Amino acid sequence: MLLPTLLFALLQDPATMSGGADPREAIELYFQAHATGDGNFIRRAFTPDAKIQFVDGDQMKQWSTEEFANRFHGPAPDEYRRVRRVESLDVSGNAASAVVTLDYPQILFRDHLSMLKLGNEWKIVNKIFSAEHRASNQDALTQTLNDWSKPFEPRRIIGNIYYVGSNLISSFLIVTPKGHILIDTGHTQLLPQVEANIEKLGFKVRDVKILLNSQAHVDHCGAFAEFKRQTAASVVVSKLDGEMMKQGGKHDYANTGEYANGDGPAYEPITPDRTVADGDKVELGGTTLVANLTPGHTKGCTSWSMQAQEDGKQYSVLFLCGLTVSPYKLTNNSAYPTIAEDARRSLIRLRDMHVDVLLAAHGFWFDLEGKAARQKEGGPNPFIDPAELGRHLNEMESDLQQALQAQERQR
Repeated sequence: MLLPTLLFALLQDPATMSGGADPREAIELYFQAHATGDGNFIRRAFTPDAKIQFVDGDQMKQWSTEEFANRFHGPAPDEYRRVRRVESLDVSGNAASAVVTLDYPQILFRDHLSMLKLGNEWKIVNKIFSAEHRASNQDALTQTLNDWSKPFEPRRIIGNIYYVGSNLISSFLIVTPKGHILIDTGHTQLLPQVEANIEKLGFKVRDVKILLNSQAHVDHCGAFAEFKRQTAASVVVSKLDGEMMKQGGKHDYANTGEYANGDGPAYEPITPDRTVADGDKVELGGTTLVANLTPGHTKGCTSWSMQAQEDGKQYSVLFLCGLTVSPYKLTNNSAYPTIAEDARRSLIRLRDMHVDVLLAAHGFWFDLEGKAARQKEGGPNPFIDPAELGRHLNEMESDLQQALQAQERQR
């Protein structure tokens, strides 16, 4: 299990780049200027006579290196949400070109950099850029939630586990003789659909006694407060995600890019009734769920596991919280300095688990629609696939490594 750590070290070590000096070093100085707000890094990255060109309205404009450097006045307060990536880098002898993106909550910059190797140093000699202003991040978030919240036929997955979520936002009902357990409610607008799905399967919403959370994002726990009022269910979450839920998701480090919605609460705050640590158990009516902390996607991301019975056999079931971190700021993140390390450890930890049935907080993480179609056709239960977790971990590990290679280096 040393491979992820070795890859990360190689990606972050300039000594692994050919020839010692490499054009990425000039790009990193440029990134550092944006991160620190210090124009001196611009003076080091660019040649004195470099040109910075752009279109304002329908007119081409240009800055000199010095004019550009003088525009930097200290770090931005939302620096922990600002993600910088090298999208492409082409090198030919002593010339290079790169496309980099500066992905900020209100604006996306796309820079085209031309570089030359002068002596033993690479310098940026020209920059042209475009700026895409984001008029309403809330509109983008609302559209995504709408696309992910289309009606989906509820169904039994295996044993006493039922799917009651939408097409892409999961909600799972675990039925017991002493009442039921619900994992995630979705956002507020989705809650009526989740509740209708529970009733359609022949169960009562009022019989839900425990409400578990996978991750403290609006699409998974946005309706917790309302569901709590309706049912008095006991809310059980991890300590770190519980802290974020108390603030309604305010100041979420993952509140980035086109879905950033500012510093206000993303949902109605709620105080958990119980917080769990790694390995803690939740028991009801003969069913036991174990909390497996898999941080990264959120600081307290919780993947719940349990045993299910079907046709006289026992199956290990995992409700995966989520492993996607590539859209987030993975390096130099003051709000979550250990995000990349946590993500790697979660991957390693999950590889040690045997899982017969992989379920997850989003349908696209476990091919919900494809399996539902096969389930309708009859035959073996398509949700039983002991190899699926391994395939998903391979995909997520590759995604993490590619993101680390693209994003600015750790300083």
